[in-house]
Amino acid sequence: MKRWCGVLFLFIAVSTSAQSTNATLSGTVLDPTGARIPNVQVTAQNTRTGVALTNVTNEAGVYVFPSLQPGTYRLTAESSGFRKYVLNDFVVDVSARISINISLELAVTQEAVEVTATELPLSANTASIGGVINGRKLQDLPLPDRDSLGLVLTQAGVLRDNFAGTRIGALNVTRDGINVMDQYINSGTATTIFNSIDDIEEVRVVTSPVDAEFGRGFGQVQLLTRSGTNEFHGSLYDYHRNTVLDANNWFNNLRGDPRDALIQNQFGGRLGGPIVKQRTFFHATYEGQRRRTGDAVTSTTYTQTARQGIFRFFPDVENGNANAAVPTVDLNGNPVRPASATGGLQAITVFGKDFNRPSFDPTGTIRTLLASMPLPNDFRFGDGLNTAGYTWKRRRTDDFDHYALKIDHVLNERHRINFSFIHENYNSLNSFLPQPFPNSQGGTITSPGTFFSFVATSTLSPTTLNEFHAGTQRVSVRFHAPWELAGGQASLPNINGYPYIPVLGLAANPIPYDNDPQRRIAPLYVFGDSLHWIKGKHEIKFGGESRFVSSNAFSSFDVIPRVQLGIGNDFLGIIGLDSTSIPGLGPNEASAQTLLTDLSGSVDNIFQTFNAAGRPLAFQPGVSQQRTWRQREFSLFLQDDFKLEPSLTLNLGLRYEFYGVPWEAQGRAAGLVGGSGGLFGISGTSFADLYQPGLDKGSLTQVQLVGKGSPNPNVALYAANPANFAPVVGLSWSIPYFGKDKTVLRAGYSVSYERNALILTDDISGDEPGLSTDTLFTSNNFLNLRNIRLPLTPIGAPLETVPLTDRSQTVWSFDNHLRTPYTQNWNLTVQRDLPGGVTFDVRYVGTKGTKLIRTVNVNEVNIFENGILNAFKTTQTGGTAPLLDRLFGQFSGRASGSAFVRSFSTTRGYLANNDVGDFADFINAATVGDERGALPRLAGFPENWIVVNPQFAASEFTGNLANSTYHALQLNANKRFGKGWTLLSNYTWSRALGEEVGEAQKAQLGGQVFLRSYRDGRDRHLDKQLLDLHRTHVFRNSGIYELPFGPGHKFLSGSGPFVARLVGGWQIGGIFNLFSGEPIGLATQVTSFNQTIRNTPTLVGVLPKSTGQVRRVSDGVVYFADLKQVSDPAVTGLTSMQALSAASTLKAIADASGKIIAVNPAPGTVGSLSQTYLEGPDSFRFDANLIKRIPIRESKELLIRGDFINLLNSPQFDDPNTNINSPSFGRITTAGGERIIVLSMRLNF
Repeated sequence: MKRWCGVLFLFIAVSTSAQSTNATLSGTVLDPTGARIPNVQVTAQNTRTGVALTNVTNEAGVYVFPSLQPGTYRLTAESSGFRKYVLNDFVVDVSARISINISLELAVTQEAVEVTATELPLSANTASIGGVINGRKLQDLPLPDRDSLGLVLTQAGVLRDNFAGTRIGALNVTRDGINVMDQYINSGTATTIFNSIDDIEEVRVVTSPVDAEFGRGFGQVQLLTRSGTNEFHGSLYDYHRNTVLDANNWFNNLRGDPRDALIQNQFGGRLGGPIVKQRTFFHATYEGQRRRTGDAVTSTTYTQTARQGIFRFFPDVENGNANAAVPTVDLNGNPVRPASATGGLQAITVFGKDFNRPSFDPTGTIRTLLASMPLPNDFRFGDGLNTAGYTWKRRRTDDFDHYALKIDHVLNERHRINFSFIHENYNSLNSFLPQPFPNSQGGTITSPGTFFSFVATSTLSPTTLNEFHAGTQRVSVRFHAPWELAGGQASLPNINGYPYIPVLGLAANPIPYDNDPQRRIAPLYVFGDSLHWIKGKHEIKFGGESRFVSSNAFSSFDVIPRVQLGIGNDFLGIIGLDSTSIPGLGPNEASAQTLLTDLSGSVDNIFQTFNAAGRPLAFQPGVSQQRTWRQREFSLFLQDDFKLEPSLTLNLGLRYEFYGVPWEAQGRAAGLVGGSGGLFGISGTSFADLYQPGLDKGSLTQVQLVGKGSPNPNVALYAANPANFAPVVGLSWSIPYFGKDKTVLRAGYSVSYERNALILTDDISGDEPGLSTDTLFTSNNFLNLRNIRLPLTPIGAPLETVPLTDRSQTVWSFDNHLRTPYTQNWNLTVQRDLPGGVTFDVRYVGTKGTKLIRTVNVNEVNIFENGILNAFKTTQTGGTAPLLDRLFGQFSGRASGSAFVRSFSTTRGYLANNDVGDFADFINAATVGDERGALPRLAGFPENWIVVNPQFAASEFTGNLANSTYHALQLNANKRFGKGWTLLSNYTWSRALGEEVGEAQKAQLGGQVFLRSYRDGRDRHLDKQLLDLHRTHVFRNSGIYELPFGPGHKFLSGSGPFVARLVGGWQIGGIFNLFSGEPIGLATQVTSFNQTIRNTPTLVGVLPKSTGQVRRVSDGVVYFADLKQVSDPAVTGLTSMQALSAASTLKAIADASGKIIAVNPAPGTVGSLSQTYLEGPDSFRFDANLIKRIPIRESKELLIRGDFINLLNSPQFDDPNTNINSPSFGRITTAGGERIIVLSMRLNF
């Protein structure tokens, strides 16, 4: 027993099904009476390599080729007494599951029965739904960047990286069986390696899988690297783009701004052929990309006079640039006196008035910064008189090199191997921390990467085949700050050798400061094996997979101190530079004082981050944050394709998947004592303890190190989930009506598990309090650059318990019993073979996402049980709330607490705009003296009077809180290439409901974190909405058409050589997309219920779902032209005492007749309108290309091509501003989709 357990463990530990890119071909051989024929020799020969495989039908007349390399084949079947069957030019696609039943005729003659591939019947072998992109489509459809994955979007059911309504984490993209997605962020089709159309043979897209072999997600994209053949073939090419060819952005045209400069070339070549004919083959590709751009950049700089400490202004008028409503300069920077000015231009020195800041910075640092800043040339920016813009073309370079090699080798008739190797290198200047000014230094990005895949296929017996896989991908991304590069360190000033970054208050910083050096590598190692066994009518495949996933990253955010120039907490403030001392300075007082603090080197604050390092942990200056996450995954599968009849296949399968709990390699994974129960702090340990002020069932939240290598090795971030079983049931039936093998019915059901990206763990565990600390030093006395001392002193100690007086940090935790999210999928398809090589599918596809990841902030402010809501509403209407007397009485003097909060600038805004959530948050966290959260404490209320865990600003619980549903009708027509044309046309009607598909703020990370909290933690169902991946209607067409002129075509087929070359070889291609708009909804950003701003209006009238249409006006684009912004009726209910009603900015929405239909939600309520009730602008794009082929001798051709992406230059308008309280409500201010033209030339040989 122990021996067998050891064998099973070894198999699991080193095996992976790494989904095979080879195809499976099977069928039944029948005689003229329909009886099954055993012992028929069936041969499949690859016509490009000459490699032949032979199989013999078993007692059930079944033959199977379980692992055919994709390509073009000649299929033969021979048996004594029957005529030989020959099928020519039969194409085998990547990972295809093909069924071809063969009927042998009696041998009346010796002549073979030859069939062409176009005459093949429909295959009834699998219920999975998808499509294949290969051959002419892959090479000849218009693409802007030569990335084969761009054509995935031609398939029905695909929207961006979302397949059939599922999240991006449910997508699995493989190349030669190895996953090529970023393991840290689940990057979707933006893979870690480039997949050029010149080294990819085929792309298979599965949008509704019914196959136990498909795993690690729901949607599948399988790429196959091109192989060599028995003949040498290759290409040389260059694809070119430039500024003149591309169109300008729509809004640039509106403003009169020129196009950004661009020069781009993608060039390279490929060569494939035999090393040993019919035995060893190679294919090699090189592709280079060189991109140079000059983007228009405007940075704010000082005018010549301001650099000398002279501040200019017109008395009693706020300075305004040339574009301001009241300008004080013209476009050339000449002063222009406004009519409202009470005097002429004033020029004052800012020096000599404040004894603390008498002159320039004594260290010389500011003069050095000024020397690197050019004088202004664009007076549409800044204030015009003292600051203005410097507009210039910032050069960015992007260099990329891609090398790919594939070797296929036939060891003997039973064994063959192949391997693929890719190496890439990317270098970019000014794509990270770009230059603010020409004399500044910009940052760089470097990204080397490698990919390797190995496959060994062995025929163990006539009925058994084994396939072993191994592979890896390693791509590193390093972000270099300017001060890391050669000579860059000298740009940083220092104090006693310790560098820092000064931050100006009035102009752009010559030293970029909004990011820091970082690096990430997320390697993947895969090993695997699968076994294919034929037994009677059963085609059985089983195997397993094991993956070693990790990410190794460092970041150094704010490790170098930032010194912000300003006043600080100097109680004297600025002396002698104010409207009292200088008449007429009033509106420009702050700007004049900021100029002084900048030039004099006056320090406002110093900010520095310290990361925990060493053993024992200690906060150390200058140390980056280092995290190495590791995770183990494995799965097993068993699939039986049972041919009940030659026309009926039953697919039965079961897949098991295990996703281990990630751990940090240095033992620095942080979790809470008590796990997710620790989120509730002093109040308790569960959701049952929410909204009960004064409840004292818990203890202070504490952070500890957990997992392997930590002091708590037996404590994980959450409990492992070993019960991930995924059944598969499918049916394929060739209906024996309306023509034999002309109609196929397919139906299937499957379960797929969704992998959580490592960034989710990194955000939740890696950012726990106690692993780093931020020190903000603000002096209570005057401080300048000469007097600062660095480094700062870190506050506290690592993993120190956060006190109740902190209330500024966020604490996180996974649910202790987190489960693996999964998707249930079901489909029903009727496929019909139509004349002319057309297949037409009618499909129903449904999915349900279950136990999806979502976060809820359990520290949602409580405004009900503690009486804050009632006090808030009483105060709004002019009443006096005793509760506020108790809270604010010590500050209000003789006035009531209600009167005080109506007059205090911060709280008055909350009252005027229904922000009771922000009001409660202010009470909970306000600082009195040096103590945060003191207001309730001083008033005698319990610490958890407002939030459940008063140690923190937010307490985030991440668990299986979400779900989704998707239903779609798909119509798909596919015209196989023939008679010079091919076409894929599909239409999808769908509806996708759920909660979210990924936090918007994390869009640059692929929407992987799902950390956006609910609008109402008490009723999470309110967040159910149309997902942003929903589109009601999607219509796609893609096709190629050879113009019918010249030799072999309908017109001018007999023309002479010159005319033939002139008129022949022309081809057009196109991709046409028409989508309905993205779901949107009206928003308010009013915190009427809790502290979240994701609120919606309350409907008080009729708002048709069809509301909204793009309308171009003289100054831009509006979307809700028939809606009007009016004052919210709630404003009339506000008291005028302490000018409260005048402070309100609340707006309502009225229809064209003036009838109000949507208002801001009242305090204590959530808006009644769904978050995605409306639809944004429709999307239309037509891409086209024109290709001319010129024959050169027999085996060579020159190809000249133009690709026109968005040929009609139709702007793709982004969604409008939907905040009903915004002055720009309904405005669309951005658009994309400007036409791109790519010209190319290729030599094929």
